Amino acid sequence: MKLLMYGVNKDTVMKEDTDKYFLNNQQRQDQMIEIASFTGVEEIAVLSNDFRNEYYLYVDELIFSHGDFLRYIAEETNKSLQEIILETYSKFNEDVLRHIFEVATGFISEPLGSIAALGSVEEALCFSEKADTIGNVITQMFQNAIELAFELKLEELTKPLNLTELSDYVYSLITNINGLEKKNYLVSGSDLEVYFLTKVLLKAGARSVSIIQNDELEAERQTAIVKQTLDEIEQTRVYHVTSKSLYYRLSKVDACIVDTSKLELFDESIREEVAIIRQTRKVQYLIDTGDRSPIDLSYPNLDIRVINPKVSQSYNEDEQTNASVVFDEKLSIHIKEFMEYLDSLQINIVEEELSF
Repeated sequence: MKLLMYGVNKDTVMKEDTDKYFLNNQQRQDQMIEIASFTGVEEIAVLSNDFRNEYYLYVDELIFSHGDFLRYIAEETNKSLQEIILETYSKFNEDVLRHIFEVATGFISEPLGSIAALGSVEEALCFSEKADTIGNVITQMFQNAIELAFELKLEELTKPLNLTELSDYVYSLITNINGLEKKNYLVSGSDLEVYFLTKVLLKAGARSVSIIQNDELEAERQTAIVKQTLDEIEQTRVYHVTSKSLYYRLSKVDACIVDTSKLELFDESIREEVAIIRQTRKVQYLIDTGDRSPIDLSYPNLDIRVINPKVSQSYNEDEQTNASVVFDEKLSIHIKEFMEYLDSLQINIVEEELSF
């Protein structure tokens, strides 16, 4: 049995040919179901985003035909087999693992540490589970990559590899509130922003994460999307804010990551209601993700401290090198553990065959 990956990206294919490779969701599902029926294919997932389209397979290499797979891609793209061979890249076993880990962490993307790359890996996992074309091997491979990515978003030593605004928010919180665990958070933003912030805060041990939007239905929709990627325990710690729960959530929150130009959270009536519920003053932190000038938060019944995450970060060569070393070390450990897992599967299969 072997892990395989075939892929293309916008660096390997001429601009006018990208549409031939890149798939909409219906095409992706159709291809996955068809490829799953190929001789020797045990599991298949397709990762597709604006930059790359990659097929991840777990196959019985004794009967799987690489040529048949490449000919299938040639037929689907209306290209010659020779073109497919020249334009696609392929990886096997350890190299497949290294690649999916690098994609998930965003350390081979722009900007460095891309959150969109991580989101696309999680989306590919969810999409493949719904299509019922993957089993334990590819599921665990993708889950391990996602877990490592979130772990490294919280790692101080890999800060030079996480150069996105969302990572800046997280590191700013870590610096200012003395750790993220056992605290309550309020977040808002796009689907991708809410997804990342909710998951990374839960990974850090958050007591609760509340998702807020001006439109309650929008907050409910985003919460439902995020919960699809969480386990049962994590789901109980995520809420969407309604008009009825607003004051309670604001009274409990330790830190907010919101755009105050889009959400009115500090008008007089809200402050008064929050003060009644809480009764005692509490230090709360705010990261304002908007571009307007900081709002006046000098209210007698609130103690809100604004964190500025937009201070320019720069890292020297030693810090950058050390971050890469830390990443490589963690990557090597994960790859070694996963290959041992695959080896154990092979041993079990052989033992089962011998028992008959």
